[in-house]
Amino acid sequence: TTTSTTTTIQKRHKVFVSRHNQTLNLSPQQITSYITQQLPHLNDNNSNSMMGGDPDFRITSTHVIMKECPFCTKPTLNKPDNFYKLYIASGHGAYFCHRCGAKGSWYDLKSELGGFHIVDNTSAASASGGGNDNNGYRNNRQYQQQQQQQLSTPQYQQQQQQQQQIQPLAMPHAKLNSLYSSQLFATTPNPQNSNSSSNNNNKDVLEYLLKTRGLTKSVLRKYGVGCAEYKFPSKQKAPNNNNTNNKNNGTTTRMEYVSSMCVTFPWLMRQSEVETQEELRGARYVWRKDNDDTTITEEDEDNKSEEERQREEESKRRIEAAAAALAAERKKQKQNHHTNKSRLEMTALERYYAKRTRRARSSTKKKVAPSSSSGSAEEEKDQQIDSDNDPFSSLFTPPDQPLQQQQQQEPLTNEEIEVLHGPYITRRIKVRSIEQKSWQRLDPPGGGFGLFGWHTVPNDATEIIITEGEFDAMAVYQETGRHAVSLPNGCRSLPMEVLVLLEKFDTIYLWMDNDGPGREGAEMFARKLGVERCLLVQPSGKRGWKNGGDGVDSDNADDDEEYVHSSSSGMAGAGDYLNRPPPPKDANEALLMGWDINELLNEASELPHERILKFSDLRDQVIHEITNPDKYRGVPIPSLPGFTSLIKGFRRGEMTVLTGPTGSGKTTFLGQTSLDLAEQGVNVLWGSFEIKNTRLMHKLLQQYMKDILPVGLADREGSVEEKKRLYEELQMLADKFESLPMHFMKFHGGSDIDDVLDAMEYAAYVHDVEHIILDNMQFMISRDVKKMSSSFDKFDMQDIAIEKFRKFATDYNVHVTLVVHPRKEDEGAKLGISSFYGSAKATQEADTVLILQSDGKRKFVDVKKNRFDGTLGHVPLYFERKSGRYTEDAGVSSSPPKRTVVPNGVNAFGVGQNGGRAVAPSSYQDVRAQHPIM
Repeated sequence: TTTSTTTTIQKRHKVFVSRHNQTLNLSPQQITSYITQQLPHLNDNNSNSMMGGDPDFRITSTHVIMKECPFCTKPTLNKPDNFYKLYIASGHGAYFCHRCGAKGSWYDLKSELGGFHIVDNTSAASASGGGNDNNGYRNNRQYQQQQQQQLSTPQYQQQQQQQQQIQPLAMPHAKLNSLYSSQLFATTPNPQNSNSSSNNNNKDVLEYLLKTRGLTKSVLRKYGVGCAEYKFPSKQKAPNNNNTNNKNNGTTTRMEYVSSMCVTFPWLMRQSEVETQEELRGARYVWRKDNDDTTITEEDEDNKSEEERQREEESKRRIEAAAAALAAERKKQKQNHHTNKSRLEMTALERYYAKRTRRARSSTKKKVAPSSSSGSAEEEKDQQIDSDNDPFSSLFTPPDQPLQQQQQQEPLTNEEIEVLHGPYITRRIKVRSIEQKSWQRLDPPGGGFGLFGWHTVPNDATEIIITEGEFDAMAVYQETGRHAVSLPNGCRSLPMEVLVLLEKFDTIYLWMDNDGPGREGAEMFARKLGVERCLLVQPSGKRGWKNGGDGVDSDNADDDEEYVHSSSSGMAGAGDYLNRPPPPKDANEALLMGWDINELLNEASELPHERILKFSDLRDQVIHEITNPDKYRGVPIPSLPGFTSLIKGFRRGEMTVLTGPTGSGKTTFLGQTSLDLAEQGVNVLWGSFEIKNTRLMHKLLQQYMKDILPVGLADREGSVEEKKRLYEELQMLADKFESLPMHFMKFHGGSDIDDVLDAMEYAAYVHDVEHIILDNMQFMISRDVKKMSSSFDKFDMQDIAIEKFRKFATDYNVHVTLVVHPRKEDEGAKLGISSFYGSAKATQEADTVLILQSDGKRKFVDVKKNRFDGTLGHVPLYFERKSGRYTEDAGVSSSPPKRTVVPNGVNAFGVGQNGGRAVAPSSYQDVRAQHPIM
């Protein structure tokens, strides 16, 4: 049908991968193996060449070359010139077809061939249950036939026109940020605003920035900081007109918008940079280089002096030359598709052009340019023209220097740079309330990403400092004068649109918060940006303290380690060190406490080797973890404090397996924990193979609202005003839920394990996912299990899948939670660690083993394995039907209270009994009773 044709053809967003990124490290065998898995009619063992035909792949020292491009829509007609045009680079996997022009990163190639089936929470409901075909791969011949049929349909032509007209992302009004900035520094009341409280609120924001954050007005102006009043959805108490005799004394909670004064942080960038970002989306952002609408009269022209005219002509000439050089550089980059090819890899035509280019270069060196005749000058000019028209000339000549290096002697002025790259515009504005830190938003919704402070970095800068927060970036610049910007979403994510902006830098300092999530985020970003050019700023307290007279000179920094290496007295050097305060958490705290930020930056170190480490590489981190254990205990679950006290939160790089009887509430439990994680800024990926995304979203919305949803609102009896109010509350709830960093896979039912891993890999790179939930193992592998002949083969298939998920959690430093159904047990029987279906592989590979126990009368979560600190025990769960959540408080639940629980063998005072393992006191411990469930 027409609808199916138009919906299947969608323009994919490109996935940008930095040229400095060395994490993929793909071998030619890995590339051919993946392609043949997705396109089974191809062979990677060159069987065609043995039978007298051409092989499907040619492997060189730098590329894998496919015989037929799966993206070319025109038939090859069995012509040799149409074969072997798709080049895939070994290592990073970027591809380009010299016939149809298809290009992209390794993630783009995998997305086109197999698809990643990843959606965010804004479109998960519409994508529920779809996206996973029956075969698990896209057959090449069928794919080409479908594309050729679609090319001939008018619906395809209409869809292509719509794709070419993709609109750029929304941006705020051009003068909005200027208005916010003027409001912050306004010294006189605004005559248009008669409310005097608004002016007082502006002063409160300025006082907060100057006194609480320690920033200066000049730095705030340079970074374009402002203030404004925004509204945020929040639960507020309101009278309950329906029932005044309830236990809440006639009041109820409603979702309403509350106004709050906020600090505004603009993301400013050049118009040409916005154009580059939009190209990744497939959109086109057109900007004019000449925005000057002023008219110059003849009288003004006559009044100009000769020097002014010469200056204008010189400036115009340099701008035109710079623009021409920039256009030529971009043109050569588009034509340079065979970079770093050896002579054995070249075709006959390529070798001919290479030989001619070398001859031209050698003849040019022999000539004496100043005394050359007119004939030789014409000959050199002809050779230059031939070289410009030669599509392979750029392969054998040294690459042109960047435009900034060409113009070091005569740097461009700001006006000339603006003509070339466009003026600065506001990409988006980040808003943060001074009343509640959790009240944050991005204006406008659905816009692009940028870096706060990017407009302060000059075009010729080769070094940059990236901080986690906006106040940290301004603190670094205020103390050091070095170029500093902040991430759009803290240490949780580094969007692809931002990677494009950071390609030109040789050195990047990553200064995240000095805690577990900050260190993990810095290491993750370093691998995305390129480990060889990144330095991690992780203050150890050895250097940089300048208050109290015990600061450390950079020239004598080694003397500061006396407190460790002193052999005569172990505490002789430790006294000076212990007198200092602990290392600062971030740059803004370093500014307020008086640390020397330059010294802290000079202490930055490279990321240790991924496979080989020494104690000196992790020494500071180990000491920091010993002295600050609460910062490394994982992300807690605030709604279940007793459960958190047992497992000490969820940590990255680990795997948790969960089981429980049918109907025990495994999905409900995981939905509640995923919401708690997402509300703390953790990027969560859901893989629901048992229930559709629409049903899962319904359950999550109820748990997020913590109340009954207005189901059947259209047919409900009541006044129009009441229905309108409930509908508005539902929309506000959806707005809040949409802002959560939660993503969903489009798989449902039986799926290929490798396809699921591809989707997880894509989400880990593009969305910086930290926690992945797979519900559940049996539904996921059900398609492959049908092909097995015995139960032992089924167990082997499950063990292979568990091993792959365990390896993925370690390699990508994410937490994987896997649901595994139990083996058949008697109804009401208590499950044990041997009750997991299959072999013991699941419980052996897992770091945490959880069992939801239920005997029909009571329910509790049983921690059977805890590799982090060994704490085991039980925590009761009481289901609250109104909110669809579990609680550990029996008084809140509608079900009758049973027994509260603590870790096995531990009484209310944390003392071990009967040889049980005692629990060390911590902020997570929540001991509420002395009667553990047996």
